[in-house]
Amino acid sequence: MSIRRLPPDIASKIAAGEVIERPASVVKELIENSIDAGARRVTVEVHEGGLSFIQVTDDGHGIPSDQLELAVQRHSTSKLRTVDDLARIRTLGFRGEALASIAAVAELTVASVTDAGTPGHRVTARDDAIIESTPHGGPVGTQVTVRALFRSIPARRQFLRAERTELGHVMDAVTHAAIGHPSVAFRLLDGERERLRTPGADDLRATLVAIHGQSVVKELIELPPGETLGIDGFVSQPHVQRSTRRDISLFVNGRWVGDRLLAGAISDAYQGLLPSRRYPVVVLRLEIPPEDVDVNVHPAKAEVRFRRGGEIFSRVSATVRRALTAGGAVTPARVDEPILDQFYLPTSAMPWDGQPPPAPRNLPGEPPAEPQPEANANGGGQLRSPVPRALGQIDHTYIVAVGPAGVYLIDQHAAHERILYHQLGQSGNGASQALLDPVPVTLSAPASEWVGDHLADLAALGVDVEPFGANAWLVRRVPATGRAIDAAAYLSAVVDEAREAPTGRRVVTEQLRWSAACHAAVKAGDQLAIDEMQAVVEGLERCDLGLTCPHGRPTMILLTRDLLDRQFGRG
Repeated sequence: MSIRRLPPDIASKIAAGEVIERPASVVKELIENSIDAGARRVTVEVHEGGLSFIQVTDDGHGIPSDQLELAVQRHSTSKLRTVDDLARIRTLGFRGEALASIAAVAELTVASVTDAGTPGHRVTARDDAIIESTPHGGPVGTQVTVRALFRSIPARRQFLRAERTELGHVMDAVTHAAIGHPSVAFRLLDGERERLRTPGADDLRATLVAIHGQSVVKELIELPPGETLGIDGFVSQPHVQRSTRRDISLFVNGRWVGDRLLAGAISDAYQGLLPSRRYPVVVLRLEIPPEDVDVNVHPAKAEVRFRRGGEIFSRVSATVRRALTAGGAVTPARVDEPILDQFYLPTSAMPWDGQPPPAPRNLPGEPPAEPQPEANANGGGQLRSPVPRALGQIDHTYIVAVGPAGVYLIDQHAAHERILYHQLGQSGNGASQALLDPVPVTLSAPASEWVGDHLADLAALGVDVEPFGANAWLVRRVPATGRAIDAAAYLSAVVDEAREAPTGRRVVTEQLRWSAACHAAVKAGDQLAIDEMQAVVEGLERCDLGLTCPHGRPTMILLTRDLLDRQFGRG
């Protein structure tokens, strides 16, 4: 086949498709133009999910009448002058493609006024051509109207989703803009129905209340200031979870991004706090020098590239983790079941106050507890009196304890797993107990090779092994848990799980620590003596983030006195 140049109308529609994927793409581009124009109020109105009608009205500084026709032509922009400007982009839009791309796939009308004392101008474009240009009167600002999106491209239109789905994407676009720029008041209309209104008071918390509701926002933790990055935002306590990542909102210099590096840093910070495939509510905003981030790597500007990605990953992860461990992950949480709607996770690992504490108890056979520091904001440290008192077990699975706040129901396996996980992370050498008779273990060749590569990691967790022939190892020591451990089964299970971890030394080490704690902990169905139950109760107070096991499951719930009074007709 011979090579030939595409006709201009086809080329423009293909190029437009890189920028305008659906109605939400139009809304996003127009809102960004409004923000760059200094708007303080932006109203978005859509009909049929934006398929038939989109209108964005702002009170920004407007477009001069003699430049309006140029503004709807491709590669026209007021935001770049030289190639060097690409290295220090401070605006949301800069490519000069948005209005021209919309005009290539829909009918576009732009009306703008720059001065209340003089008339503005209005142009209408369709299929890359201006079909009308007239004077226009109105308030200062710009109004952009888009009709019949993709009408001239049936193949693109048929791949759009139902109106409700497209409206959801439009709402996401407006929500992202509102969170990234809380000083701007946004209003979203679906026909005559108002879907969203934000206050525009430069108050991120107030904006989040308008978006998520007060009940969610009160469970969010404000991020502490970043040490070297301009980081702010909010993260949810572990019990506030979602089944998708939709409520993880990431911003770089006011621009919403779907960045995998930042998303990975969030996941890293929540390791051990959320169950598999559950996600937090996060609003993370970064302000970094424009020269340290490349925003020109994606046609829709949805991705960025960082100059020092490793440093940003570490800083973000540390900032979020610090917020979660500095007392934020310990406020009351409802268990979402109708009959349990007043059951709470306690406000700290064990919320009690009073006189000097008793000596910490130990599980039988466990080494004496080291003296602990004073209690700190994250619920770890020395125990406080009066200590909840263990009463017994339910079905050899749940420990029942009573304290001033009410009755605690504690999952003995999840709780002991968190205690062991905490102990294994306290120092570089986990407490271990020697076996009376070393136990030989034969592994598969790959597993045996893995053990040989991770002897130091295993030793740090209290597992001492040495070669004992081809693919065989002799286990001499195992973690000191106060419980009998089947050394052969324990080593095999821990190694099998750790080998499934993604590559990366830190990830493997964490997975090994999780597995070591899980397989050494007491199990559901194990009968415990009262002293053993009490050791679990007290051990949780010495843990950071003691309200969840390392896999993110709750360790306890609290039946408050108020709840008990209501259930017995006393309230």
